[in-house]
Amino acid sequence: MRKIFLLLFLLLFPVVSYSQPLILFDTDRYDFGTINVGEMIEYTFEFTNAGDEELVIEKLIPS
Repeated sequence: MRKIFLLLFLLLFPVVSYSQPLILFDTDRYDFGTINVGEMIEYTFEFTNAGDEELVIEKLIPS
């Protein structure tokens, strides 16, 4: 019985450990050029989840 559990663990562990989200951006940079003080700017970064798990974005930090 112990050998069966060990065998199942060894067979299923790689499947579980490699399942993860993978974010792919169309482009990861955008040059706004010269911006005047107080001017509102906006750009939308397109991305897809190429992984096999749910992608959760918890925090965004502008640079």
